[in-house]
Amino acid sequence: MQTTRTIALVLLAGCGSADARESLVTIDTLPGGIPNVTTTAPVAQEGWALRHVRDVGPAPGEPGELVDPQDLALADDGTLYVVEQGPATLNVYDSTGRWQRTIGRDGSGPGEFTAAFIAVRGDTLVLQDPAQSRVTVYRTSTGEVLSTRPSTCCFWAPIEVDARGGAWLPTMPPSDSGGTPQRAFLRVPLAGGDADTILVPQAAASGALPRWHVTGPGGRMQFSMSVPMTPRALEAVDPSGGLVTGFAADYRLRRTTDGRDTVSLFGRPFTPVPITGATKQALVDARVAQQLAANNGLDEAGLRRAFDASMIPDVRPAFDWVYVDREGRVFALRTTADTTTVHLDLFDRQGVWLAELTVPEPGWARQLYTPVALSRDHLAIATTDPDGLPVIRIYQLTSEAQ
Repeated sequence: MQTTRTIALVLLAGCGSADARESLVTIDTLPGGIPNVTTTAPVAQEGWALRHVRDVGPAPGEPGELVDPQDLALADDGTLYVVEQGPATLNVYDSTGRWQRTIGRDGSGPGEFTAAFIAVRGDTLVLQDPAQSRVTVYRTSTGEVLSTRPSTCCFWAPIEVDARGGAWLPTMPPSDSGGTPQRAFLRVPLAGGDADTILVPQAAASGALPRWHVTGPGGRMQFSMSVPMTPRALEAVDPSGGLVTGFAADYRLRRTTDGRDTVSLFGRPFTPVPITGATKQALVDARVAQQLAANNGLDEAGLRRAFDASMIPDVRPAFDWVYVDREGRVFALRTTADTTTVHLDLFDRQGVWLAELTVPEPGWARQLYTPVALSRDHLAIATTDPDGLPVIRIYQLTSEAQ
């Protein structure tokens, strides 16, 4: 294995004194010429920030009122697209946050949908309806339906559109894909043509996640959920092409073009943070309260039997989620004990750790899914205001170099 720091001088040239920061970045060359980038501390901590620029949320009763946002898409011009459920609705807001119109409507006819996950690229909006196994493409300026075609079912999960005009839709791996844990995406070319199935092998250590199983009267299975703080395999589609993958037990991320090759590895030192007994009990209490609030007929004693605190790991995973913006920058949502502030590690396209970004965002759920959308230099998240009303909070990624 060959180690070099000559590349670091180029990578850090725009981040102040290269001589002062060269020692922070080590690039090992692995077999096959794969760069493995490790940054021991942020190289531009004072240069990057997430700045809160606006909240989007019409007053109750006004057009475009937010009720329970299910998914988001954010265009580079600031236009925001928000999916609501029951009835399924796709609202459009301009760059100032004012509601403009809807696109499509609830239903099964042309241009209609009953569930929706969305992505936007230029003047094209892609909507995947997993309930009806079809993907629809709209023109953003008019809402005109450009195409509709069969897709895939059953995955209520975010989608993405890459720079080559392909929509990445989560799907089920083929039954004959072997014993290695895998995730799968159906890549649908928006210009027409055959779709491809992209298989993404997961770290062998990820295996089957431990789950809590909740039973009802007579021992009948009601539902199951993953045990909190369990390290997971994560994949994020890179809008510029390919994916970024990782396994949260270790702080090492991988860029790949097709899920099977490795373009580069990158990360930072990571010391696991212990999870106290009190924290484990608080996690159990929160899950119990969540289920009781759902009023699904389950009793508290049964929930507490199912939610076994001893199954929660003794240390926190390295990160909860990974996001990639349209410039190829990677945001890793850290797993910390801080419940009022979000900590995001920002990496550049080469895998150099630029900065730790912090924002006061108690509404950003950590291991639970939260609708998030990124554009070229903005980030949107579905959260709540101080009165508990839903809002979409917009942050701008700023840099002293910009």
